[in-house]
Amino acid sequence: TQMLAFSESVLLAEKAGISREVAVEVLANSAIASPMIKYRGPFVLETPKTAWFNAAMMKKDLNLAQELGEIFEVPTPTVNMSQDYLDKAVDLGIGEHDFASMFNVLAKESGIPGWEPKVSLTEDNF
Repeated sequence: TQMLAFSESVLLAEKAGISREVAVEVLANSAIASPMIKYRGPFVLETPKTAWFNAAMMKKDLNLAQELGEIFEVPTPTVNMSQDYLDKAVDLGIGEHDFASMFNVLAKESGIPGWEPKVSLTEDNF
C-alpha cells in the first residue's frame, strides 16, 4: 500500500513536469519516506533483474491480511486496492517483477509512454 501511494505521487509529479528521477529522489528523502520507500522507491526507475519479492509473493501476504481483516472484522480497503493493482501487474505480464511493478500499472493507466519496467542488466545496482 505504501508503494501504491508512492507511485501515485511520482506519477503526479511526472505528469506535472517534474522528472521521475527528481520526484523519486525528493520523495525517498522526505518525511514520507519509510525504510521500504527508501529501499524500493528507486525500483520505479530500474527494477532488479531478479525480483526479491514479486507480485505473487506480495499477493500472498495481502491475502493473509484480508483474511485477518475478515476474522477480526476490520475493513482493509488499502489492502484490497493494492491487490487490484497487483492483479493488473500479473495480467500485464509484469507480475514476475518486484511488487513495485504496481508503479508500471499506474503509469500505463496514466498514459505514460514506455510504462514497461526498465530491468537492470546486472544485480550490482541493488
